[in-house]
Amino acid sequence: MRSCLVLLLALVLPPAAFTQGRIVGPYTLHPIIPGVVRIEDANPGNPAGIHLDEQGKPKGLNNCSDMYLIAGRDQALLIDLSNAITWDLPPRTDGTAGRLANPAERDVRGAMPSPTAVASLQTLVGEEIGSRKLQVTVTHLHGDHTGMLPAFTDDPHVTFWIHADEFAGKDLFPAERTIPTAGHPSLDLGGGFIVDVVEVPGHTDHSTVYFLRGKNLLFSGDAIGSGGGVWLFSADAFARYRQSVDRLIAYIRDPAHGVDESRLRIFGGHYWQARDKRTLTMQYILDMQKLIVQIHAGTAREEEVAFGPYLNRNFISGEAIITWNKADADRLKTE
Repeated sequence: MRSCLVLLLALVLPPAAFTQGRIVGPYTLHPIIPGVVRIEDANPGNPAGIHLDEQGKPKGLNNCSDMYLIAGRDQALLIDLSNAITWDLPPRTDGTAGRLANPAERDVRGAMPSPTAVASLQTLVGEEIGSRKLQVTVTHLHGDHTGMLPAFTDDPHVTFWIHADEFAGKDLFPAERTIPTAGHPSLDLGGGFIVDVVEVPGHTDHSTVYFLRGKNLLFSGDAIGSGGGVWLFSADAFARYRQSVDRLIAYIRDPAHGVDESRLRIFGGHYWQARDKRTLTMQYILDMQKLIVQIHAGTAREEEVAFGPYLNRNFISGEAIITWNKADADRLKTE
C-alpha cells in the first residue's frame, strides 16, 4: 500500500517538489517553484563565477551556463543545454586536473562533453521528470548553450522545439524529432504549465526567450543578458536589439499574455552574473530600454573592458549593461 502511495504522489506532484538543491555530478539543482528547477553546471568543487585566491585575486572562472527544467503534468521542457562539461573528469596521475587519460580522446574532448557529464545530466533529468515526455529547446546557437546536446540527440523519446532560422544549416538536431517554433509558438506541458516563445534578436539574429504563462517567469538565455552585460557583436545587432527590447516590453504589457510586470522574475542563461541582484525583474528590462536611449544620445555611463578586439565597452544604466563597441556607439551620435 505504501509503495502505491509513493507512486501516486510521484505522478501527481511536480518533481521539483522533491528537489532540495541537490548535486548530481557536475550539476547543482536549484528549485524555483514546484515543477521548475534551475540546473547549474557548477558544484562545490567548481563553483559558479570568479574564483579568488587567499589574497582575493582572481585565479579562475566558471562561467557556468544554466539550464531550466519545467515539468508539467504530461510533458517536461528543458531550456538550454549549457557548456560541454569536461571538468568533472578525475585528475590524471600527473596531477593535471580534468584531462582525459587517453591522448587519442583529446580531439573528441574539444567538441564533446565527457561521458560522465552526459550520464549525470541524463540521470538528473530522468529523475526529475519521471515518465513525462521530454522536449528540449535552445535559446540561441552559441556553444555554451548547446554543449550538452549529445546527452539527448540519440534518445528517440526526446523531441526538440527549435527556432529553425537561428540554427539554419547547422544540422544539430535530428530532423525527424524537431518541431519549429515558428509554427508552434506555445507548448502546453499539461496541468497549467504553458510555455510561450518570443523572438528577441540582437545577441544573435534569432535569440529567443520563454515565458511560463501565468507564472510571471521569463527564461531569457543571453537575449537580454544575465545581469553582467548583453553582448552585441555589430552595429546592426544594436539596431535589432533596440527594436527587440521595445517589442519585449510591449509583449509583457499586453494583457493577452498574462504577465504581471510587478511580479515578473527573469532567469538568464548565466544566473551567477546577476550576483547580488540574483533575480532580475521588470526594472532590469526598463533600465535596458533607458540605456539604449542614452547610448544613442551619447550620455550612457561607460566602462572600458577587453572581451576581444570588438567588445571593448560596457555601457551602464541602473541594473542594465550592454557590452558593445566604443567606435560604433560614437557613430550613433553623428547619425
